[in-house]
Amino acid sequence: MGRFKGIIPPLVTPLAGRDKLDRDGLERLIERVISGGVHGLFVLGTTGEAQRLSYGLRREMIRLACKLTAGRVPQNLV
Repeated sequence: MGRFKGIIPPLVTPLAGRDKLDRDGLERLIERVISGGVHGLFVLGTTGEAQRLSYGLRREMIRLACKLTAGRVPQNLV
């Protein structure tokens, strides 16, 4: 496995309710950071909210983030 390099920001998890992902908000966030030239995305990273999210919401966040990035970042780290 290669070394990580470049900018790999942790993403916040945009919520539309207590246990509901803001899918449009996540799409806007991902588009914004990709357009800024990041090299990867750190989903459910060090922002601290992941421990409070349900497993279902975490799975949804990961799946949607992978779908939205679809190979558009140099590091395949999503």
